[in-house]
Amino acid sequence: MPYCTSCGREYPEGNKFCENCGAPVGNRQPAAAPPPPSPPPEISETPEPPAEPAPEPSPPPVPVPAERSESAQPAIPKNTKIIIVALAAIVVIAGILFVALPKTGSAAGFTIPGAGTPVPTTLPATGSQTPSVTPTTAVPTPTPDPYPDALPLREWFTYNEGKYETKATVYRYWINDTYQWHNDMDNHYYPQLPKAGNKYLFVYVVIVNIGTTAYPYPKSNRIYVHYNGTMYTVDPSHYLPDKATNREATPVEILEVEHQSDFFNAERVEDYGYSHGTTSDFITPGQSNAIDGYLIYEVPESLTPEKTYVDIIFDGEDRAAWKLA
Repeated sequence: MPYCTSCGREYPEGNKFCENCGAPVGNRQPAAAPPPPSPPPEISETPEPPAEPAPEPSPPPVPVPAERSESAQPAIPKNTKIIIVALAAIVVIAGILFVALPKTGSAAGFTIPGAGTPVPTTLPATGSQTPSVTPTTAVPTPTPDPYPDALPLREWFTYNEGKYETKATVYRYWINDTYQWHNDMDNHYYPQLPKAGNKYLFVYVVIVNIGTTAYPYPKSNRIYVHYNGTMYTVDPSHYLPDKATNREATPVEILEVEHQSDFFNAERVEDYGYSHGTTSDFITPGQSNAIDGYLIYEVPESLTPEKTYVDIIFDGEDRAAWKLA
C-alpha cells in the first residue's frame, strides 16, 4: 500500500487524499522510494487547509551591560538560593562552636571528634633549625666526706709506743664574731675584729705524755681546720703571751674564755702550748704536764660545726682528724 508523504500513514490505492491528514496523495509511491514528479493536484470540492508557517528562529541573547541594575541579572533558581543559605549557616555555626568550646573539644555535652587527642606536628627539617633537646634533671653528686674516719670530740687518739707513747684529743670549740683581749700594761680589754664576712673559731686541744720520756708535741702550725674544701691555719694576728722579761703591750688572757677550765678541770685554760705565760718544746710525762689550750682561727661566717674538721699532724705517719659536731 502507498504511504502519505505528509504523515507517513498508509492509504488505499486510488485515494486522492490521505484519510489521516487530508493531504493530497494521488498515485504517489511509498515513502521508501522518492516518488516521480506528480501532476498538479486536482482541485477538490473541499479546500486543503493551508500549511502552517515555520517558526522563525529566536534571536541570540543580547549581553547585559555591567551598569544594569540587579533586577536585570539572570534569576538564580530557588533551590540554589536555599543551598547557599544553608551552607552559610553551617559555616557561621562552626565558627561559633570553634570559639566558644573549650580546648578539650566539649561543651554542654557536645564533643568535637578527635578534639581530646592532640595530633603531633612534625616540622620539616631545615638547615637553620636548632635541634630540640630534651631537658634532663641533673642529679647532684653528694660531696664525699673528706674525713670518713674522723673522731668525735673528746675521743682519744694514741700515737707512738713505749716510753714515747702519747695521746691527744679535741675536746671543745667556741665560735663568735669577735673577742676581747687583755693588755697587762694598762689593764684594759681591747676588741679583736675579723675581716668582713669572717668570724672566729676557738679550738681546744689537749696532749698527754703517757710514756716515760719527754717527747716533742705538735706545734700550732701543724694543727689545721678544714671547712668546705678549704684549709685554715691558726690566726697569726692573735697576740700570744710574752715569755721574755719585756711584757709591753702583750695580752695574756681573753675575756670571753678566761673563766673556762682545761680538760682536767685543773686550772684556767690558756693559749695552746703555754703554761702560766711560758712555753716549752717538749711534753714531759704525766697528766699535770699536759699541753692544754685553745687555738684561734679566722674562718668564713658560713662555717658550721657539722662540716668542720680539726686535723693534727703528729710525728712520722701519725695523723688524726676530729669532727666538731
